[in-house]
Amino acid sequence: MKTKIFTLAIVLFVCLGGFAQTKSDILAHATADSSRFAINKKAGWQQYASYLTPVGTDSVMLETVVQHNKTGLVMSQEQLIGQIKQNKFRPKTVHNLSFSLLSNSYSLRIEPNGKCYLKLLAGTLPDSDPVVIPVRVLYKP
Repeated sequence: MKTKIFTLAIVLFVCLGGFAQTKSDILAHATADSSRFAINKKAGWQQYASYLTPVGTDSVMLETVVQHNKTGLVMSQEQLIGQIKQNKFRPKTVHNLSFSLLSNSYSLRIEPNGKCYLKLLAGTLPDSDPVVIPVRVLYKP
């Protein structure tokens, strides 16, 4: 009897663990608005949320929550996380923006072609796998 319960517990743990990862992937794809910002999936990035909108008459707000499983991720170097799709939201010149999360400082470089590069300037990435980074910057296109 104990063997059957133990076997059942192992099967449930394996099945639910696999389901949780699949559910996480589905959530990342289902909740992200990709009409204005395309995530760099080839490099292993996933996007949970994206918000790109004009603010006032001369600024744009970019908010996105990105995730990476940390395999091959070197955040001390710029990482291409995605690209702004619509020309009206792209800057005319290169923008180097910085933002902080708790004790970490990041830079986001936005190119005139819309490509966005993220880099860790100070601090350390969380030990968790995957790493999730909320990005929020205001810039003038």
